[in-house]
Amino acid sequence: MPISAQAKSIAIWGAGREGAAALDYVRSHRPDARVTILNDTPLSPSALATLGETRVLVGAEAAAALSAGAFDVVIKSPGVSPYRPEVEEAKRRGVDFTSVTNLWFEENPNAKTIAVTGTKGKTTTSGLIHHMLRGAGLDASLVGNGGVPALTQKTAHALTVLELSSYQTADLKHAPTIAVITSLYPEHAPWHGGVERYFSDKLRLAQLDEKTLLVANGADARLRAAFASRPDTLWYNADDGFRVEAGELFKGAAPFSHEHFPLKGAHNLSNLAAALTVVAHLGLDPAACERTLGDFAIPPHRLTEFTVDGVLCVDDSISTIPEATLAALNTFAERRFCLILGGEDRGQNYAELFAYLKTRPPRFLALLPANGERIFRELAPLALPFERQLMENLDAAVDACFQRLEPGDLLLLSPAAPSYGQFVNFEERGRRFEALCRAKGKDAA
Repeated sequence: MPISAQAKSIAIWGAGREGAAALDYVRSHRPDARVTILNDTPLSPSALATLGETRVLVGAEAAAALSAGAFDVVIKSPGVSPYRPEVEEAKRRGVDFTSVTNLWFEENPNAKTIAVTGTKGKTTTSGLIHHMLRGAGLDASLVGNGGVPALTQKTAHALTVLELSSYQTADLKHAPTIAVITSLYPEHAPWHGGVERYFSDKLRLAQLDEKTLLVANGADARLRAAFASRPDTLWYNADDGFRVEAGELFKGAAPFSHEHFPLKGAHNLSNLAAALTVVAHLGLDPAACERTLGDFAIPPHRLTEFTVDGVLCVDDSISTIPEATLAALNTFAERRFCLILGGEDRGQNYAELFAYLKTRPPRFLALLPANGERIFRELAPLALPFERQLMENLDAAVDACFQRLEPGDLLLLSPAAPSYGQFVNFEERGRRFEALCRAKGKDAA
């Protein structure tokens, strides 16, 4: 039994999708246990209605119960940092912490799994692997960070692809069959308590069991340094593997056809190289797998294109770090552009992005709260030759850009910062961007 029969009091921390999956699991497996829902903020009336008589603690009351060691087991949602003081105090008092992902592994101890993580590229890479496995006729499923909690798939398929964020790898207890790590850039430092711990929480996916096969990006210096001597490692973006060079895909020295691949940009070709490395290791024909990608569904808000009165609008709301914005700009290197930049301030370093904008100035740079003001200040002494302006919100930014755009130009939302503060998540930010742009069209009325 994944949760000990001696555990009489079980808390589920977080009331989102993972929390709902955890509650369903506990009700099915441990109907005898006392269940408490913990949440940092009050729940909506509709959310409370779904819980019936289940006890709910929020805010300081929840933190106090945790610190007092009031529960035998806590099933923690990924968004809750394990480095919070109430977690550390509860562990000191003997409270066992677990997660939906850990429970799934314990329910399926013999599952063949492919776990994918990375600062950027994990969603696309996970989707590509799953799509090609299904296209080859294999029984494969896709769960995890992309929106489907692992426990909703109670029984493992022949192959299970898990997309895992750093929030999920930080407290992962079970090693996958294959681990894929796409990239490491500074991100999520506040949640992890520092960038170095963020890196180590990502890397531990390949450190839980030395028998795990690692597929890693040879173009990433941090990954090369971490795993240079690791056995059972396959490198892509290396001389003898699938690699991207000058915007083209190769297998060793030979070009590799990717005419069915629908995504743009060298960074997406790198994701394809990772996925092809996995399917080739599994004994599948990479060329045949690539031919199945013609109907691959492009994940939303990742260089999503649409046209408004001759202006190419690109929703890259997923961009939360400067490296992602640079990848987007390089994807559309031939177009004149306006760029919308800024969001939650996590201390991002924009020096490399500023250097790029010096060589390829935008027509206009719209800067969003909250770190738009910091970006504006950091740009001031550089005397870069383009107009920029602080914006109150995304509405004002889109309006200012459209005043300067001409047919054939590019309007790029690639904020290099998270959305929090003005939006619930990057999806809401992307949807709002598209609605605002389409409203500018001549036929919008």
